[in-house]
Amino acid sequence: MSFKNYILGAALCCTFTVLSQTQSQSTVTEINAPDNFFITAPMSNYPRVDAKSVKKREVKRGGLSAKNLQKGKFIENLSKSNSSQDPLAQKEPGSRASRTPIVNFDGINLDVSPPDPTAAVGPNHIVQMTNGLWSVWDKNGNEAAGFPKDINDPLGGVISGDPVVLYDREADRWLITQFQLPDADQFKLAISTTPDPTGTYAVYSYDVPENDYPHYGIYGDSYVVTGNFNPSESGRFYAFNRQKMLDGDPSAEIATLTLPDYVGTGGFQAPQPVHSEGAGMAAGPAPIVWFQDDAWPGITEDHVKVWDLTIDWSNPAGATVSTPLEIPMAAFDSFLEGTGGDSFAVLQQPGTAQRIDPIVFAMYFQAHRYNFGTHESILFNFPVEVIDGSRISGIRWVELRRATPSDPWELYQEGTYQDAGGESVFLSAIAMDQEGNIGLGYTKTGATTFPSLYYTGRFDGDALGQMTIAETLIVEGTTSVTSNSRYGDYSQLVRDPSDDLTFWFTAEYDGEPRKTRIASFKISETLSVDELDLNVSDLVVYSADNKIFNLQLDTATTSDILRLSVFDISGKNIYKDQVSKEDGSYTATIDLSSVSSGTYIVEFGNAKTKLNKRIIVK
Repeated sequence: MSFKNYILGAALCCTFTVLSQTQSQSTVTEINAPDNFFITAPMSNYPRVDAKSVKKREVKRGGLSAKNLQKGKFIENLSKSNSSQDPLAQKEPGSRASRTPIVNFDGINLDVSPPDPTAAVGPNHIVQMTNGLWSVWDKNGNEAAGFPKDINDPLGGVISGDPVVLYDREADRWLITQFQLPDADQFKLAISTTPDPTGTYAVYSYDVPENDYPHYGIYGDSYVVTGNFNPSESGRFYAFNRQKMLDGDPSAEIATLTLPDYVGTGGFQAPQPVHSEGAGMAAGPAPIVWFQDDAWPGITEDHVKVWDLTIDWSNPAGATVSTPLEIPMAAFDSFLEGTGGDSFAVLQQPGTAQRIDPIVFAMYFQAHRYNFGTHESILFNFPVEVIDGSRISGIRWVELRRATPSDPWELYQEGTYQDAGGESVFLSAIAMDQEGNIGLGYTKTGATTFPSLYYTGRFDGDALGQMTIAETLIVEGTTSVTSNSRYGDYSQLVRDPSDDLTFWFTAEYDGEPRKTRIASFKISETLSVDELDLNVSDLVVYSADNKIFNLQLDTATTSDILRLSVFDISGKNIYKDQVSKEDGSYTATIDLSSVSSGTYIVEFGNAKTKLNKRIIVK
């Protein structure tokens, strides 16, 4: 069914055009309903696809000729970087003991260049998407029956790609996405209707002027996507009504917005929406971040910009995007120049003259936000040239902090991770566990290293700006890319909601044919929540009148934000809240004076470990 036609007939679909109030604050430019909506059959109804049966497909950078020309013109206008050598380049490799990956297996391997893998992890499943197929595994690497599936099942489309998958932790649902080209540029988003990623999905399609290199994040009641969207000079991005999508509401809106005081990079735009990871739904404005190089036209100082999106879905037309906060950073050089007339052919590989693309000028997927109660952190990373003109890439990684939501974000630490042997490290992904330890997964390539995957990291409390954990091999590549300069655009590192201590990394490796990997590793030396004996007797729920109930949980197991829910006997959620730890205890008050008398279930915990108490309301 074409939902746009249905909405028009019902006189519900409308488009708002709102002029910016000031130069430094932008407002929403359009609100639109979906152009199509449907509920899928269970995934078992869709055919399994053998990866070997997928025809070889190669998407060269040359296919984006207009953008190549734009990027070339932008490069011609670049100033000389003020950074001849990165001042934060880590001089000594990490020496703290590491551990081999916990789970380590090949994901989807198909002869598609590039595969662009992304993956998310829930309490019981891993979902990976690539440019062609997607699949589901358990946490031991056992693939679900009937998988993998074609990327167009259930999303729909003909020519498609740039998929992104996210686990919506607070809703216990899955978000799988892709774009569609070329006849109609579209966002295609599917939300699982249950916690089971092999079940049914609510699918939404939205027409947009142009779609390329989307980056998604979950923040509060919005799904936010940025990317290489035209008109590029405006910093166009989009937000989706998350709650309506979770409810399977066919009227779930898309809001079109712009970033004020935006400076682009000539045909390739890659700001990042901040994705809130960890227990507890984010409150307040949704941040969007992007670094700015002083070699770019109009930029006088290396810095990061932070914009805030404020949107209330009861009145989405009133949404605003703030003036960007500019946070100075140590000098960096974001431009790695290509060779042989190919601006993307930068990084060396063994046994071939073909060089590959580190995704110059892009902030790598994803930027994460964490709430520790005492402070919030944002993590992001991007490629830099360690020594000007060397064509050797390092990874600049950054942590911003603020003490309270009313405080501005400030630079807490930054560093540049480089390979001790002089090879290039790139296509990295960064995340933080609930103890504040940081994990960094990445690809390495160079004169003696085929594209291979590694991880490093640091413990909270280690010297700032340093990755202190010894480099650890995930999987070694054995071939180089020989066809063209195109390498992957995506990798992804997330933390496991079962314990908030284990990291899961996916990325591509090898050259011909391309391969993808899924691996987990842990930096913390603490046992996970799942491994501890958390007794239900630790949870105390009491009431003087059987209408107002008090809850208390004393535990040293975790300091993360926990979820509190109340269900009636039919399983309907009638109350939900988030509870922070204070003075060693979790405490909350639940007012059930307005509900009917009867038996209810109080549930308290994180995505994996839940404690339950039965209560009587009179």
